[in-house]
Amino acid sequence: MNNQLSLSESMQQTLEVSNLEFVGDFGEIAIDSIINEAFLRDVPFIGTLVGAGKCIKNLYDAHFAKKLIAFLIPLKDTTPEERAKAISKWEKDENYRGRVGDTLIGMISRCDDAVKSVWLSKLFKELALKHNYSRLFMRAEKILSSLSVMDVQAFLNQSRNVYSYIRARDVEPYVGSGLYNNPKFRKPIDGNLDFDDQYCEVTEVGYWIYNVLNDIPADEIKSYDLLSVE
Repeated sequence: MNNQLSLSESMQQTLEVSNLEFVGDFGEIAIDSIINEAFLRDVPFIGTLVGAGKCIKNLYDAHFAKKLIAFLIPLKDTTPEERAKAISKWEKDENYRGRVGDTLIGMISRCDDAVKSVWLSKLFKELALKHNYSRLFMRAEKILSSLSVMDVQAFLNQSRNVYSYIRARDVEPYVGSGLYNNPKFRKPIDGNLDFDDQYCEVTEVGYWIYNVLNDIPADEIKSYDLLSVE
């Protein structure tokens, strides 16, 4: 338990004080090649995970370390001051109880792939750091953790013209995830309901996951007011 708490504290310290200049691109993550004195000094949570022996002890730790590093990649262009300010606001939210470091470690541990860790970080950067919508970010994380990487990618790969309003029969992989609302009937033209003509509308959280993870510029995002879901 103490090690977990130490790791979460180290994670928070990394976000609040590290400049993250050491973080490379996703394809460059190679655990064995980056663990050195300077790296352990600049990345407190990796130093905690690795320990005094300065080596990854097992495959689980190596996979977890890769996910932790992957989480930092989208945050490279943010400053420690920006991150520390956002974390402070999050922890002062009267609806939140705990430490951000604990929450993020738990979220990253639920990522079953380093790609998910990158997605999680992009959402954290956009919704928590830029806009201080931490509650929305936490709901988005629940969606990511409930779906497979392939299902999330299939959602993101949908055309911008069709993803927000899809047939109920096509929503099956996302049932209960929070990406789509319950199915509704289209207004019948002749007064008769067609039970095969049901559609599901994307939720506010699903809308923002789609736009943020597809890197759609903010000025092109014209629907759903975030303030309405906070």
